[in-house]
Amino acid sequence: MKRLIWVILLSSAITIQAQNPYFEISKQMEIYSDVLKLLSTNYIDDLNFGDLMQKNTRKMLNGLDRFTTFYDEQGILNQKMRQEGHFGGLGINIKILDSAIVITDIFKNSPASDAFNIGDKIIEIDGQKISEISRRLSSDLLKGKAGSEVSLLIDRNGKKLSKKVKRADIQLDAVTGTYLDGDIGYIHFVKFNKKAARQVKKALLDLKTEGAKKIIIDVRGNPGGLLNEVIKIVNFFIPKGQVVVTTKGRFEKYNRTYRTKNEPVDEQIPVVILVNNRSASASEILSGALQDYDRAVIIGDTTYGKGLVQRTFKVKYGTYMKQTISKYYIPSGRLIQKIDYWHRDKNGKPLMMRQNLAEKTFKTTNGRIVHNLGGVVPDIVLHPQPDESLIKDVINKNILFDFATRYFYTHQKPDHLKDFKLTDADFESFLNYIQAHQKPQSTAEKLVVEAYKKAQKEQQKPVVLEQYKTLLNAYKKQDTDLLKKHKSYLLQQLAFDLVNRYFGPEILIQYKMQTDPVILKAKSVLNNPAAYKKILHQ
Repeated sequence: MKRLIWVILLSSAITIQAQNPYFEISKQMEIYSDVLKLLSTNYIDDLNFGDLMQKNTRKMLNGLDRFTTFYDEQGILNQKMRQEGHFGGLGINIKILDSAIVITDIFKNSPASDAFNIGDKIIEIDGQKISEISRRLSSDLLKGKAGSEVSLLIDRNGKKLSKKVKRADIQLDAVTGTYLDGDIGYIHFVKFNKKAARQVKKALLDLKTEGAKKIIIDVRGNPGGLLNEVIKIVNFFIPKGQVVVTTKGRFEKYNRTYRTKNEPVDEQIPVVILVNNRSASASEILSGALQDYDRAVIIGDTTYGKGLVQRTFKVKYGTYMKQTISKYYIPSGRLIQKIDYWHRDKNGKPLMMRQNLAEKTFKTTNGRIVHNLGGVVPDIVLHPQPDESLIKDVINKNILFDFATRYFYTHQKPDHLKDFKLTDADFESFLNYIQAHQKPQSTAEKLVVEAYKKAQKEQQKPVVLEQYKTLLNAYKKQDTDLLKKHKSYLLQQLAFDLVNRYFGPEILIQYKMQTDPVILKAKSVLNNPAAYKKILHQ
């Protein structure tokens, strides 16, 4: 009898433990604490426990979705600056390499506008070499209180230059440019910070005052931002009281339906939204909601597919954690999340959302069929960037960017935009640059290169190594043919870069209005009212 009671009690305890996650948390915390104590009292070398534990925290969160993140004091400060739309700094966009910070863009009327050129490489900050400090610290060192000074050593086209620059209060605008082309107004819109709704509204009203009767809103590359801002912007085009987005989570307190609160700015003006595969989050709510209400024609590439909502929670000692709390659904009921972080393959890689979700259909206000395919699928799908991995490698490795820097310093600036034109000779020069410097590779080619190196290391037979060489030579010829096939796309991207360097972002918008194939398609649709109406009713 005693044995039976003991078994029952033990079984009950196990059941309680299994049902109570806090027991498991307490258990694992005790184990973790003991491990740290043992390391502190017995390990062969001194340890930086702050760094060690932060790395462990971030590694733990990496096993969840990619948007659940831990922030230390500097990290949360950077997050707040992005949301507020201003910070103390130089006014540059950068790409961080192992030994330098490359300036990829310069803000108008910022301290950087007189001190730097696009393509400059920062190799030292206040005497600290970029190669000797962490990537994150090198970026943080450029920021600081407005009015403070920073000393930089830069590499400009092979020449070393010392610069002392005073930081200023840098404004991060949501709308970075507008343009009126006939009666079509164009708004270039890059982020959903606290300025977004106000600046988009001003741009819309200003363009209408100047004569705009149709609107293009370009959110290509816009990663999203604040939920309240996108709700306000959707409200500019649809009536008060309409559902914009619904959030649903594990806990009831995070389930909420967001509706428009005001009268629209213009409920009738024809609208086209431009998107691509880097339009995410709030950009997808904007394009998806207006698509669901048949209020705008969406043109471009399928969007990123981020249908998850995050909230930031204070932890301790100035640290924070941003964690995913719910999924969001646009008015038709679609979930646009593309990656299923909660189901993984045998290698731990997240799967795509389950097929049964993708097969479910939904309807817009006018009865058009739309799907859960991950992201917002445009009404007119255009793929301006070729899908081949080799071409993506040309862009991702900054090969085109680096060639543009070289071109900028070896060619005289045109007097006027109409005088700027790239030629066949320029493309041949680009191909020669690739052969002499950075060589892009397709995904398959990279695998062959790795296999060849491994074969060399293992000292495999000469005949095997020769076969690898033959295959790599075949790839080399194929790469050249593929680059030539996409000549027009590559020259176009090069032209966009150079026009920005020569004439600035305002003139770049003017240039794109006449040459960008996605914008040209949007103009074509807007200039054909029957075609525009048909898309929204088919």
